[in-house]
Amino acid sequence: MRGESVSTSETPSFRPAYAWFVVVVLALANCVSFIDRLIISLLVQPIKADLGISDTAFSLLAGAAFAIFYCGMGLVIARWADRYSRKWIITTGIVLWCSMTALAGTARSFLQLFVYRVGVGVGEATLSPSAYSMLAGYFPPQRLALAIGVFSAGVTAGTGIAFLLGGALIGWLFTLGAVSIPLLGDLSGWRLVMLTVGLLGLPVALLMLFVREPARGPGFSPAAFQEVWAHFKANVSTYGYVFAGYGTTSITAFAVMTWTPAFYQRQYGASIPEAAAVIGTVALLGGLLGAFSGGALSDFLESRGDRHAKLRVLFGCSLGLLLPSIVAPFMPSMWGHASWIFFTFFFGSAATGPAGAYVQSITPDRMRAQFGAAYQLSLVLVGATLGPFAVGFTTDFIFADELRLGWSMALTSALANPLAVWLLWRAFSRASAQP
Repeated sequence: MRGESVSTSETPSFRPAYAWFVVVVLALANCVSFIDRLIISLLVQPIKADLGISDTAFSLLAGAAFAIFYCGMGLVIARWADRYSRKWIITTGIVLWCSMTALAGTARSFLQLFVYRVGVGVGEATLSPSAYSMLAGYFPPQRLALAIGVFSAGVTAGTGIAFLLGGALIGWLFTLGAVSIPLLGDLSGWRLVMLTVGLLGLPVALLMLFVREPARGPGFSPAAFQEVWAHFKANVSTYGYVFAGYGTTSITAFAVMTWTPAFYQRQYGASIPEAAAVIGTVALLGGLLGAFSGGALSDFLESRGDRHAKLRVLFGCSLGLLLPSIVAPFMPSMWGHASWIFFTFFFGSAATGPAGAYVQSITPDRMRAQFGAAYQLSLVLVGATLGPFAVGFTTDFIFADELRLGWSMALTSALANPLAVWLLWRAFSRASAQP
């Protein structure tokens, strides 16, 4: 295989307009998943005060509780997605993660909130592997990067909307005091925010009813685990550098998404709505521009005969990510910080389409969902676990000062970003050296 496309699917037979409709629906699901995943980042201070927990404990709620079970269940669910209806797997997952987000508002202890965050992770584990596999059935390889880039734009749109909508909801819901909810009792403050956000995402599950399951390739039969493992071992360096490199870039991304609202409150004295408005605007603009730019550039270069376009763009994005998140925490103003973080969102989002499309393009149809899950494992287990935790741990135990949060974020980025550049350079240079 060695980096070449091994797709065994028939040429997709869906009309382009319908195929892009499916992309939009899946992107909306991705958007909702990140809203539910990240809304907790706006609530650092009230949750810490209510439950009496440290930055390190909060980082476990924001990262590990979600990520570990997301990845563990993702591998299982991906095997289902290579056998059964991906449409219904995703639909069930949306209902589950939205319900768990809503129920998180009823948590009265760290352990209860941890369990509900686990439920969010299990539900969201249904989406990406199934969606990557479905999109590979809707688009040919030379058009796949843009499609996956638009799907991945749901991540940055979800990030931006989570902050913008979340900030507005917090500004309103925190003024209502206790609200009596049937079966759930009286909820107020951050609890009411979690309940509202969870319920708002449920209608997206209805849109999945209009999505058709794409046909598998001719003679399709799901790959046994032994075949998947054999394929991975035979191409371990091809997959390994991309998984490790892109996963390492996500350490900074998740650290920024999780801790920037709290940083704005501690460093610049911003209120939650003010912090949310700034980071939400930057995430939305930078992320959407990046998602379209990265996918479009990769597809354009590939249409001009560049066989390594996806890896070329991916490596370029790692260079673009190198400095912004290291410099940003030392800016004298909130908007000065945001102007640097714009590039973190831009290049981080620009990398998602080429990275996801590359993995799908070198993976046989019979095991695409499982390799999509492995790709997500590298992204989420490394980034969503280590990013938030490294910052929280460093703030609590190295600097031992909440007001040094910016130093913790810069140090985490300074360690992760150069390693990501080296790993993705190795991926690109090895592929380029092959005939």
